[in-house]
Amino acid sequence: MKKIIYIPVLAALLTTVLPSCVDNNETPPPVRDFKYGEIVTVQQVKALYDDQLAITDYTQRTPVEVTENWALRGIITASDKTDGNLYKEAYIEDATGGLRFVFDAISGLNVGDSVIINVKGLFIGDYGNFWQVGGEPYTEADGDVRVSGMNMDNHVLKTSIGNPTYPAVATITEVKSAAYLGRLVTLNDVQFTDEMYGLTWADSVNATTMNRDLEDCNSKSIIVRTSGFAQYANRLLPTGKGSITGIVTVFSGTYQFIVRDINEVEMTGDRCGYVPQPLGSPVETLSETFTGYTAGSTLYITGWQNLAQVGNRLWAAKSFSGNTYAQVTAYTTTLPSIVTWMITPPVTITTQKVLSFQSAMAYWTHELTDTPLEVFYSTDYDGTNLATATWIELSYTLPSPTGTNYEFVNSGNINLPVEAGKSAVIAFRYTGSNTKTTTICIDNISVTAAK
Repeated sequence: MKKIIYIPVLAALLTTVLPSCVDNNETPPPVRDFKYGEIVTVQQVKALYDDQLAITDYTQRTPVEVTENWALRGIITASDKTDGNLYKEAYIEDATGGLRFVFDAISGLNVGDSVIINVKGLFIGDYGNFWQVGGEPYTEADGDVRVSGMNMDNHVLKTSIGNPTYPAVATITEVKSAAYLGRLVTLNDVQFTDEMYGLTWADSVNATTMNRDLEDCNSKSIIVRTSGFAQYANRLLPTGKGSITGIVTVFSGTYQFIVRDINEVEMTGDRCGYVPQPLGSPVETLSETFTGYTAGSTLYITGWQNLAQVGNRLWAAKSFSGNTYAQVTAYTTTLPSIVTWMITPPVTITTQKVLSFQSAMAYWTHELTDTPLEVFYSTDYDGTNLATATWIELSYTLPSPTGTNYEFVNSGNINLPVEAGKSAVIAFRYTGSNTKTTTICIDNISVTAAK
């Protein structure tokens, strides 16, 4: 084991790290007879390992012992005492950066603890190019040399508790640099990608750590890595956009984000690209041929709604042989469920009204008994209560699963109910999945007075 001697440098430290005080019901630290070395910075300790990180073949790297009488002073920004996402580890941060410490038992450190850590006699190594400080090195079965867990009582002095921590606010692009590694960061205006819909944070059944893809509105992404032992591992990922706070790490060139506290995940806002679609006022009749909409564009029609209830697919304009129509498909999705609605403005039904439209299918992959396109009406849908409104299914002539691709068929005349003083919306609902990917098209939607 190589020993590297460095001339000690005295550094005045700022221990500012994020305004979120967490009440851990922690007992104030007892007075201890604890002698510590010269205070240095996190960056100085990291620098001891620079020569090793420069070795491309990680199997040839050797942990480096800290031989000088050095100590770190900083704030604990994440620890194994919160949510179960970390295990026998904690992160300390000072004005120069953040660093991971590994312990031989649950650390006993809480977020907001101010600490002094004697690092003399400890070793700095890496796991996937990410620094970690611990005890005596050991050799794994595959031959890699790692640092073991350190004893907290021998090296750590807790000087105060409940201190605020201050995360850096940065973008996904910005945090993908060595300057942010080990630091506490808040990412704003981010969301989990569409492909993550319906997934949990991790695999709690098999206690397996999982990676989930997080993105911003510029399609820049980073992995969020969560332990299968985290208390929230079995929760569904949030489907909205918002902020998330955690520690930036890296593994073999892939940047990762580790949530330190599930309560610091606030992602309930509208997703990137959200377009407001207020439901229109009641009309006597309606006609929609989709003429004039650009092929390939998402259909946003004034007074109508185009909604993805499950998954990420919306109705889009398509064109063939000069005819433009609406189309939706689950083709190429990786999601286990897709549910998408096209909803008309309300139509008055005080007198008899008749609905008609044309529909087509292509590349049928549903079961022969499935109905990927269903048509409903509702008299109590107000534009916001999609899940709780009363939807009554209408019967119509639908395309045959064994028919010709993109061959439109007439629905027939469909009588809407007559209810004095009321109006009804018409809804076209598509359901599909990663195995049921049939394409559905609709065109020439019309509601007229009965003749």
